[in-house]
Amino acid sequence: MGARLLNPRHKREHPDEPGPAAPQAPAARAPRRPPLLVGHRGHRVAAYGEGENTLAAFERALALGCDGLELDLHCTADGHLVVHHDPEIEGVAIAASSYRQLRGLRPVLTTLPRVLRQYAHRCWLDLEVKAPGCEAALVAALRRLPPARGYVVSSFDLKVLGRLARSAPQVPLCLNLQRPLPWRRWRELPLAAVAPHVSFAQRWYLARMQRRGLKIVVWTVNQPRRMLQLARAGCDAIISDDPRLLVETLGDLRAAPPRALAAHR
Repeated sequence: MGARLLNPRHKREHPDEPGPAAPQAPAARAPRRPPLLVGHRGHRVAAYGEGENTLAAFERALALGCDGLELDLHCTADGHLVVHHDPEIEGVAIAASSYRQLRGLRPVLTTLPRVLRQYAHRCWLDLEVKAPGCEAALVAALRRLPPARGYVVSSFDLKVLGRLARSAPQVPLCLNLQRPLPWRRWRELPLAAVAPHVSFAQRWYLARMQRRGLKIVVWTVNQPRRMLQLARAGCDAIISDDPRLLVETLGDLRAAPPRALAAHR
């Protein structure tokens, strides 16, 4: 997203749960195709001054050298897809409010169509659906403004991904994982990628997902050593809160173009 598997005779209750740590592998050579470097919500560095999931944060991430952006989506009561992480703004539920009301509470609040107009031809995108109800509006926006540099639509919600797979089979889907989830729970989903949290993104796990034909997007990686380990393990994209650190750590791998990831399925 290679990598060594654990001893196949070692048994675990769930095959996708981490087992004992594998022996330390020798330092790997830099990959021929480096991973995509992705700003988490643009960035989450308070010292820069702009808030996360804003156009200013997205601009900063790209200016610092990122290849892509990760952003979060909720749907308002009047059908607008807004870019925000939490389900509420200033204590007001996004799903029960109009876009105009929410802009009054957060003037920097932007929408997916505006993001696509500004970035669809500039960078790779990870569009995370945070709650059910966004699917139809999201598919419509992608049909009007398809990202030209590649993208995935991601979610933790298996039902959301299932509905998207049925309604828009052309959309590349990515399952976000906070912790390992047994393969039987999601093996029927036509996924393009899987996004494990950095806490369990070990070499054996990346290798197993790659053997299943999946691209690997790891979040949220904020330590240089882990960035280098994941890049050398063949990770396809690395998401970080700190774009400057990410680019400074992995920029030397860019003798080759970054990996292509899910431009289409």
